[in-house]
Amino acid sequence: MTISRPTTRNARFVAAVIVAAGLALSACGSSKNTATTTATTAPVKAEVAVTDAWVRQSPAATTLGAAYLTLTSSVDDQLVAASVPTTVAAKTELHETVVATTDTTKMGSSTTMMRSGSTMMGGSGEMKMQPVSSIDLPAGQAVALKPGGYHIMMIDLVKPLTVGEEITITLTFAGAGTQEVTAAVRES
Repeated sequence: MTISRPTTRNARFVAAVIVAAGLALSACGSSKNTATTTATTAPVKAEVAVTDAWVRQSPAATTLGAAYLTLTSSVDDQLVAASVPTTVAAKTELHETVVATTDTTKMGSSTTMMRSGSTMMGGSGEMKMQPVSSIDLPAGQAVALKPGGYHIMMIDLVKPLTVGEEITITLTFAGAGTQEVTAAVRES
């Protein structure tokens, strides 16, 4: 029996097969690592805790109402909308209260309050409420919607809001989706 030595051509073929097998195995390993990396960097679904939800009692003569609550999100998110049943109010908006601006450039020494479609509140240091498109919720930080700041505005109330009533508010978040909360009406 004679054993023949591999030819140069056969040796190259065997070497190519070994190199290809090594590349295939290393590619499988990197694919596995990529899958692991992808799994750990996938976006985390936001969860928002809602506490201290309440609605301010409304005077009989008003058609506006306000709801307040505290939101804490597990990840950066935004409150992008709120709504109440049409049996409570025709429209619901996110609002903020800011100091009203005055225009003294055309009126000499007298001042005129700029109204631009927003609701005015009387008293010293005139304040106005204006709609906002969203409210930022930084991860882990409690964001309070409260009198004098951000709040949920109910417009064209069907009837005055009275102490003891409960209002269902649907909150819509950019990341966490929708969530319903029940808020009791109380005195301010």
